[in-house]
Amino acid sequence: MAYLSIDIGSSVVKVGLIAETGELLGLARRASPLLHGPSGAHESDARLWVDAAASAAREILAGRPEERAASEVRAVSVSGNGPTLLAVDAAGDPLGLALSWMDRRAVTEAEEVSALGQIPVDPSFYLPKALRMWRASAELRERLRWFFSCPEYLLFKLCGEAVTYLPHSGYEPYIWDASLIRTLGLPTERFPPFCGPGTIVGGILEEPAMKFGLRRGTPVVAGYPDFLASIVGSGTVIPALACDRGGTSEALNLCAGRPFAGRELLTLPHAVEGLWNLSGGLSTAGKALEWFAALGGYAPGDASQAIYDEAERSPPGARSLFFLPYLAGERAPLWDSERRAAFVGLSLEHSRADLARALCESIVFGLRLPADIAREAGFPVSAVRTSGGAAHARFLNRLKATVIGVPVETTVVSDCELVGDACASACALGDMGSVAEASAQLARVQDRFDPEPGLTGIYDGIFREYRATIGALAPVDAGLARLRSMLRQG
Repeated sequence: MAYLSIDIGSSVVKVGLIAETGELLGLARRASPLLHGPSGAHESDARLWVDAAASAAREILAGRPEERAASEVRAVSVSGNGPTLLAVDAAGDPLGLALSWMDRRAVTEAEEVSALGQIPVDPSFYLPKALRMWRASAELRERLRWFFSCPEYLLFKLCGEAVTYLPHSGYEPYIWDASLIRTLGLPTERFPPFCGPGTIVGGILEEPAMKFGLRRGTPVVAGYPDFLASIVGSGTVIPALACDRGGTSEALNLCAGRPFAGRELLTLPHAVEGLWNLSGGLSTAGKALEWFAALGGYAPGDASQAIYDEAERSPPGARSLFFLPYLAGERAPLWDSERRAAFVGLSLEHSRADLARALCESIVFGLRLPADIAREAGFPVSAVRTSGGAAHARFLNRLKATVIGVPVETTVVSDCELVGDACASACALGDMGSVAEASAQLARVQDRFDPEPGLTGIYDGIFREYRATIGALAPVDAGLARLRSMLRQG
């Protein structure tokens, strides 16, 4: 018997069949492109999420013994990226494209929400996006039934029940709350009620059951936002252990026994009661690799591995070349929508291998920055567990261990969101007594990479200069922001 887990990534939908023992019985992926438009638009076609998930599920189940395929799935759980927001009508059909978590155009709306809610709210968050959508379209105001994030939309299509994932009451300011919705003039009845992870929301309906190859009535379970699914699915449920979530974006998520006092790190309640998740990283990590592969003329296929291989041919520090990977602004720890990317120190002597090295090092520096901010505030970091597409990239894992200065561990199932969803299903069905128990049972470590002693000191010095460069270029980014504004107006 097994759990079917679905995770909607920024550009890929993943489906996994996870045994009750934690073994991965089947895995399939389908592309779900992120669409980039003018003025910082980053959008997705939500209809593709459903079709992609169904196609991947059928592929997995087709590989199982026919008489057992559907019956062995005890529950379906869904996680997904956020804050991505979609508006749908009464029939559940999208009213346009979904605004991705990368879409940060709702700057004015974020300022308004921040002032009213008396808490800093980023333009990428849900309420600024909902306010922007609501004010921009009379047709949407007339036809709107629900605002959904991506996992809740797919869950709705499976079982017909509208919910909003709320892992903990501490997340309400970052999602929405009824009083603030009313103050903003938005209709509260268009925002689905909250539901905790590990809750059976309903049974799968007949039409989607046929589409996905499942039995009608199979329990549909509320999963987690994707970052929490990765944390649970990697076994990062012990203070001082961190989860490195890689994908289009990448973030270090540190399990802690108390909240972080400042704003540099995003501090939210952990999936395990009484613990906290401190996070910061890069909005464009995998996206930066994709961008560089396209510009650098890398052959189609596994371009990321080709970049890693080329980067290894350049020495540490990439011959005094830095890359600042802020291709779409930045969230924690910089919290700056106007940040932009740059190669710093570029000269005629630099090769493509040096550029590749600088890009890879920038991703790792982007993880060390929140790690150092946490350590400087008295939060230890004992080890990092990887999750996502680059989880088993040996070059990156050695680099991460050496630069951050702690062991890096990989898990048997690198798509940890899928294991986190399985943990939600296990708790919902009563197979496990707690999230911590489910995580310890289903998440398994595979490999360990230790810091390279001869390079740790070298990278300490390189990172000090890198951190200074980030600060030095902040006024340049602000000036470029003013220039962009002037050019748009003129």
